[in-house]
Formats: sequence, C-alpha cells, structure tokens
Amino acid sequence: MVFLLRTLALLAAVAAVPEAAAFRVLGVFPFNAPSHNIMLEATMVALADYGHEVVMLSPFPPKKPRANYTHLDISKELPSLANSFTFEEMTSLTPVGVIGLGTQLGGAHFCRAVFQMQHFRDIMSGKHGKFDVVFTEICNSDCWAAVAYKLDVPLISISTQPDLVWQHERVGSVNNPSYLPVNFVPYAGRLTFPQRLYNTAVYIYYNWAHKFYMQWPSDEVVREFFGEDTPPISELLQRTSLAMINAHVSINPARPLPPNVINVAGIHLKPDPTGRGLDPELRRWMDEAEHGVIYFSLGSLVLSSSLPRATVLELLQAFSAVPQRVLWKYETDDIKDLLPPNVRTVKWLPQVNVLAHHKTVLFITHGGLMGTTEAIVLGVPMVGIPLFADQLSNIALYKSLGIAESVDAKAITKDSVLAAIRKVTATDEYRVRSRELAARYLDRPQTAAESAVWWTEYVVRHRGARHLRPVGADMPLYQYLLLDVAAVVLAAAAAALLLLRSLLRALLGLLPPLPRRKEKRL
Repeated sequence: MVFLLRTLALLAAVAAVPEAAAFRVLGVFPFNAPSHNIMLEATMVALADYGHEVVMLSPFPPKKPRANYTHLDISKELPSLANSFTFEEMTSLTPVGVIGLGTQLGGAHFCRAVFQMQHFRDIMSGKHGKFDVVFTEICNSDCWAAVAYKLDVPLISISTQPDLVWQHERVGSVNNPSYLPVNFVPYAGRLTFPQRLYNTAVYIYYNWAHKFYMQWPSDEVVREFFGEDTPPISELLQRTSLAMINAHVSINPARPLPPNVINVAGIHLKPDPTGRGLDPELRRWMDEAEHGVIYFSLGSLVLSSSLPRATVLELLQAFSAVPQRVLWKYETDDIKDLLPPNVRTVKWLPQVNVLAHHKTVLFITHGGLMGTTEAIVLGVPMVGIPLFADQLSNIALYKSLGIAESVDAKAITKDSVLAAIRKVTATDEYRVRSRELAARYLDRPQTAAESAVWWTEYVVRHRGARHLRPVGADMPLYQYLLLDVAAVVLAAAAAALLLLRSLLRALLGLLPPLPRRKEKRL
C-alpha cells in the first residue's frame, strides 16, 4: 500500500511538470574563424529547431533563412579568416606564438571593435527584446561575459576545443597536468616524467598568459563600455551556469567533470551518406575509384596553395605512386599541369559528404577538430600533418587510439608521405579500429543536440541552476589546495616536536649526573 501511494505521488508530480516553454536565446559569437562557427551555429540551430527563439551575432550569416532564427550579420566589419594564413606562418608558431596570435585576433582591441558595432549596441539597448540566456564562446578574451551580466540572465559558454587551460576555473572542473595533457601539447596517454614536467610548465604559462594578455587588458575595455562599477571579467565568469565542451569520453581522456559541464562533441554532424551533397561529376569520379579515394585538406584557415613548391612536388610524387585516387582541396590553378592522372584538385568541398562517401578510404588532414571529428564518426582513418595549436595534440591522441599516423609538417617528403599512407591503407587494421571507435562515439543516451537543448532549458527553468556549481569553484586557491590545513597540521607537528624536545630536556635535567670516570695517571 505504501509503495502504491508513493508511486501515485510520483506520477502526480511528473504530470505536474510543465512542458518546456519557448525561451529567447542570445548567441554572442563575433570571432571570425569559420571552423569555430561550425559548432557554434549548430548549437544555435538546434535550439531554434526545438522551438526556441534565437538571435545570433556573428560574421557568418546562414545560407538560408530559418524559423525562430534571427542573424545579426557583422561580416562586413569582421571578414572571415578563411584561407588567411600560409603554411609557413602556422608551422612556425611556438606555444608563446599561439597566445600572441590569439591576442592579435581576439584580444582587448577586438572587444572594443565589437562593442562599437551597431548590431551590438542594438542588443544592449533592447531593440531585439529581452533574453532568457546568453551564449558565448570560450576562446580568446571573455569580455562577452559582460553581456549576460548587464542583461541579468544566465551565462552558458561553449568551447570548440576539448580542453583549454582557462576553461576550468570558471566552472570548478579539475585540470590536473600530471595526467591530462594541455590541449596544445602533442602528448597522449600516460605521461613520462619529462612530459609531465613540460606539460605542467605549459599549463602554468597558458593559464597566466591568458590572464595577462587577454583578460586583464579587456577589463579596461569592459569598464569603458559597461561602466566603472562593472566587476572584472574573472568575477563575471564565476556567473557561468554551464559549459558545453567539444569533447567525448569515448575519445578524449576520462576526467572528473562537475554537473555544470557537459560534452557535446559532434553536435555539428549531419552527414549525407547518399552523396547527394556532392557535385554529380565529382561523385561519379569517386564512384569509379577502383581502389578508393584519399581526401586531403589543410582546413579552412591555411591555404594548401601556400605550401612551398618543393613540398607540393614531393606530395604529388607520393600521390602518383599510390593506387587510390586523390582528392585535394587546393585553392589555385597553378599546379593543374603537374597533376598525375589519379589526382584531382578542388577549391572548396562539402567535406563531410566527401568523408561519408563509401569510396573514401583515408583522410590526410591538418588535424583540426571539426574535420577529424567528422572522420571519426564516419569511420575514416587518418594521416595527420599537424601545423599548430590543438592540431598537434589531436593527432597525437588519434595515433594513441590506433586510427591515425602522422607526418612531420616541417619534413614532408615523398617517402614520409608514402610510408604513412601505405601503413594505414595496406591492411584493414586502421579501418576496423576507426569503425569500432565510431560505434563507441555514437553510443550515447542522447544526441549532442538533444543534450545541449535539454541542459539549456534546465538552466533557464532553474534561473541559472547555481546548484550545479561545485563549492570548490568559489573557494580561494589556498583553501581549494588545503594549504591552510597543511599549514596547521605542519605547525601542530612542529609544536609537538618542540614540546617533546622540551619535555625530554626537562626529564633529563631531573636525572642525577653520571659519576665521572677517574682517569688513570701514568
């Protein structure tokens, strides 16, 4: 009887829960890197598809209008960074250079430029109405956190990377460099002592360099536009209700996560296995590839045509020696007369549809996260030629998972490329492993889009859902690391030792003196 009453009470409580209302969502995503926009736009589109009203500020207008979706286009002020960098520029970047590039592209001056834009002023003046939640990106400066603060709504942030050193402090998640490689370091698996030493040094450098070069200079800009009483960005970030991370435990190292962090890797994936998204003539060329197709791309930022001519010739010699057909994203026509019969260049391609084609057997990639995620989900093994930043760590991870090999970008030769291609394609080992990993990656209780939408609704329903936030996220560092406890314990131990020493001296002082031994005289 008691069980029946409890069951009826539970059913009544469930029935009393209201259906999800339509919320108004603001996405502030001005950073003009196209690869980042893929995930950010996919998240906003998912929310719109589930009935929420979305307003998105970005330099990447959608190709066609969508219901419940208003795009504020700032592409005239911030042109896309697509094909903006050369091969030499990217391969010469050091860890210090990565922070410098981020500061140049998305630091305090970038915040000021966006704050001055008419579309941004319209948002803050209320022209687009009131919002229930604000989304920002975890990448360069976090000056956009001031928007949620001024509008007095919950803040949700998206990281297009699986891990950034500076993403953890705002949500109280654990980032231990003893076993979690920093995102821009080419390590995977259990780290050796030298690797842990270097990983820790880079971890400390990135954490403080981001504050010094990005956040602190941006504080001044935020106060300039939002008022002198606006708290520093470090305090604004403590208001973060939820972080959506481009990672998944089936691939990325398992780590302890608080409930205010969710993994939504793959949210952008909508492959077309039929190949209808391909040009018919290109699809026919791929269909007729007896030994399959190798797809080669250096991504959206770096021009393949910027490769040194000697490197291009080495690649062409390697491609001419393989039985597969090679499809290369190459932006100019300067090598048309040099192409072997099995090689074809195209200036732009619908990448996910190329990778989904049944004849694609290998992806030669720079190691960007969006493209490699597509390859993983579609079970396509890879040869990585990482250039900079997270590409190094991505390819190191995929090698450790048995789905990729790599070629040093600074030492590309016919032999090195051929060796990597043949190692991956000679047997079915890499293909089988890639398909196993794809199955593991897709085995989830919810799709990434469903998870992102549900948790967004949860945050809004519960007015920021502050109960998801770990207490440790708001503790001073000395308390979080138990330094005060350690100090007290050590002080108590020292006091006890001193007391014991004093007692022993006192006890020894009560004992009669030992008789002196008479010395024999000669």
